[in-house]
Amino acid sequence: MPDVQSPWTGLAIPRKGLEREPLLRSPLLHFVLLGTLIYVVQSMRSYEPEVSVVEVRRSEIDERLESYRQQMGRAPTEQESRAIENQVIENAIWLEQAYALGLHQYDTVVHQRLLLNMRFLEGEDGPAPSVEEGGPSEADLIARAIELGMDRSDTVVQRRLIDRVQAILRGSVRAREIQDQTLTDHYEATTDKWREPALLDLSHVYFSRDRRGANTTGDATSALALLSAHDENVDKAISSGDPFLAGHRLRGASPNRIVARLGPAFADGVAGAPVETWFGPVESAFGQHLVWIHERIQSRIPPLAEIRKRVVEDWIENESRKTLREHIEKRRTQVQVRILEDGVAADGNQSPSEANQSPAT
Repeated sequence: MPDVQSPWTGLAIPRKGLEREPLLRSPLLHFVLLGTLIYVVQSMRSYEPEVSVVEVRRSEIDERLESYRQQMGRAPTEQESRAIENQVIENAIWLEQAYALGLHQYDTVVHQRLLLNMRFLEGEDGPAPSVEEGGPSEADLIARAIELGMDRSDTVVQRRLIDRVQAILRGSVRAREIQDQTLTDHYEATTDKWREPALLDLSHVYFSRDRRGANTTGDATSALALLSAHDENVDKAISSGDPFLAGHRLRGASPNRIVARLGPAFADGVAGAPVETWFGPVESAFGQHLVWIHERIQSRIPPLAEIRKRVVEDWIENESRKTLREHIEKRRTQVQVRILEDGVAADGNQSPSEANQSPAT
């Protein structure tokens, strides 16, 4: 079938195309296409991403504030009150994510807690029947506990779910590959954290205040003069004093260990003392002491290669805290937080007489 010449352009038009032309010129087709286009455009303009709503009861915040008052013996400051309120809100956001991930449905610790609660509840009027006796199975009890809202009201379950969802983020940090330069930079930025304290190897002659009373200091001073004059060896010198229950020798003792053993006054007394000579008396919580320092190991910062594992763990912990903080701050911009005053119905609706909801900032 020959083509037809166009009267406008003079170009040949396939006759097959002309057979379709009436359909393309159909007003009905134009109407449908235009309606579809308008619908799509309006849908795109009116589309708003769904915003999750996290609800926090005012009574929960008040309980935390009251707990602070009881523990500290005073009311929290305005700044402390805001921090407590923010902590409650952030916990609610973490829980919202835990429930969204379904962690409450398969976490064994949560299940055991819910079973414990349900068995206590079911057993209030006597022992609950076993499965063989027609009683509910563990799965039934867990489902019933969730239906009753125990997974959202039990503080142990809440803490577990928060830990679990945070553990996911912590795990993502631990899975990162740490570059050598990153680790070196962290080590150099935290050198004071790795400093090892000075260590002492020392022996002491003890003069008991309980045994000697007012003569304690005088006896110690006289003994020091004899030791210095006769250059007695350490073991013989120790025998000239009184028995000491914790022992007369400390090896590789840090300042903290010395404080724990003999008190802060003694630790201060030996901090800058000379090595391999008797000195004193040095007072402790128990009496007076003459001290011989065998060796003093100076404070030092070990090289990275020596403590690499500890530095890696410290980097992971710092990055985990940073990741958790960044995540919760970002999440707060993605959800709507509502502070519900007392009287909110179980379904989340308010009665007309109820105080207004106040959005959290």
